[in-house]
Amino acid sequence: MDSEHESEDDFNQNDDNRSEDGSERGEMDEAGDGAISSSAQAIGLEDASAVRVHTPLTLQPNVLDCKTFDIMPLALAVHPCNIYCMAATKCMRWVFTGSEDGYIRKYDFFASMNGKTLLTQGQRHGQVDSVTKAGILTSYWENEEQPNKNLPLLGEDGLPIATPGTSELNSNDMDIDVNLVKREGSIERALTPVARAASPSEESKMSAVYSLDCHSEAIFAVSGLESGAVNLWTPRHEEGTCHHVFRQHTGPVSAIKLTPDEQGFISGSWDQSVLQWDLNTGAVVRSYTGHGSQISSLSFQPTESPSMIMDFSSSTTNVSNDAILMSTSVDGMICLWDRRDPTQLPRKLMPPEKVPPWCLSACWSADGKRIYCGRRNGTVDEWDFAEGRFIQSIRMPANSGPVSFVKSLPNNKHLICASQDNIRLWNVTELDSRSSLRPFQIIAGHHGGLISSVRKYLARIFLDTKQD
Repeated sequence: MDSEHESEDDFNQNDDNRSEDGSERGEMDEAGDGAISSSAQAIGLEDASAVRVHTPLTLQPNVLDCKTFDIMPLALAVHPCNIYCMAATKCMRWVFTGSEDGYIRKYDFFASMNGKTLLTQGQRHGQVDSVTKAGILTSYWENEEQPNKNLPLLGEDGLPIATPGTSELNSNDMDIDVNLVKREGSIERALTPVARAASPSEESKMSAVYSLDCHSEAIFAVSGLESGAVNLWTPRHEEGTCHHVFRQHTGPVSAIKLTPDEQGFISGSWDQSVLQWDLNTGAVVRSYTGHGSQISSLSFQPTESPSMIMDFSSSTTNVSNDAILMSTSVDGMICLWDRRDPTQLPRKLMPPEKVPPWCLSACWSADGKRIYCGRRNGTVDEWDFAEGRFIQSIRMPANSGPVSFVKSLPNNKHLICASQDNIRLWNVTELDSRSSLRPFQIIAGHHGGLISSVRKYLARIFLDTKQD
């Protein structure tokens, strides 16, 4: 690819200096183990290993104004079932996938791309010639429905048994509709879907992973469940340990997005609700109401286009504006929320006339001034954010199928569109002089499947997942 931050030789050299948790060890001076580096001497340290030299990631020249990309698939992470979601650390050290079988898988990206394990001949069959390397799976764990410890014990009549130190039912603590309990005469019949799925009387069951997001350094991760709960995991230390369960949604959680400051997250569900959570307290701090269908995607507005001097390896670098949130739903509606004003109603972008509903994915342009929305009829609608004005539709070739995922590139010119037949890279700024069609190129690797996620890091495309 034209734009990469480190060469393969740099990856191999860096792997020797990495510990198992992905951090880099300090390097000694060339004089030997007992020598003290000049940087250590400057600050009066006796041990050079205590000094960690930070080298910012830099972009290759002209990466932000390049006219085309050469994207070739290299590695294949084989899954036994459909993949619904994907997340990765900021430096792409770890890649996480969530699948239909209820497992969250953790992959070592550097080892996978360096070709430490190759695909078998059978796995390579049906793939393009450049795909020869296998994804390195480091660990995996179950996305289980955790029992709700606040549910009371039931007697033979189906009513809760009073225990010392407890009072009457509290719907806020138990996810139970107290009035419905009184009408039905049995707490088991009045449990909400969240509480019923997590009842202690039932065995823990695995849930398909419909949504997933992780901390920039893999300190924690959150995943959505079919019951409407959200599990908080530790994927780097004590892997697969669930430390908390967020319970509020009454339907499967279809979208999760960490806030730019990583102090909370936004969740969207099949119950048509969008909730904002505080990770410090575990409480819902705001509810975004306005959708009339299943939530399909969540994203924050980019602050500006990436520049050559930004240090993207720093955890404090923020390229998203946490004030503006975009949420989309399957009925085709796009809602724009100003999070600075809790009382403000959303600005809605409705589908144009004669456009069938259905929006599985939407994204911002690199500078945050435009919005791209993929539709069921094989088109991508382009909107002006400031004016709320519909600009144009980018139409896929005939019989390409619905657009299931869209993602813009940092040069603010190219757009990735995933359809049923192929993944296409469009240049939205150029028109063919002979026709009104916009030029595009096909990204090899996928054909005849529904693409559920595409992950990019600056100007480099790292991985996309596929449903067979």
